[in-house]
Amino acid sequence: MTTCQALTEAIRLRDSGHTVEDLIERLTEMNAQIRGWKDEFDIESPNQLRGTIVDQVLDVTEEDRRREIAREWEQLQRRIEIVRFAIREWNYLAPATECGGVRR
Repeated sequence: MTTCQALTEAIRLRDSGHTVEDLIERLTEMNAQIRGWKDEFDIESPNQLRGTIVDQVLDVTEEDRRREIAREWEQLQRRIEIVRFAIREWNYLAPATECGGVRR
């Protein structure tokens, strides 16, 4: 994701009616989900989770589940970055603008 895309997403969060408290709550939920996967699989990253697929004998359903969790984990990591940015820069995110100052 480019800086411009991240900025645009952060502005959308602000313009969508969310409060900083809403975003902090969502951030807490996303981090808890990742911690849950780390604890469940005793790993630290999506790629380590993928590694368990080749390191262990698993049935197809469990392999598919772990692949899906790894994809979701990566999506959550990207979302966490955007939400953190939006929280940090909340007062500086101009409503109803896009990257480069073009009005929506």
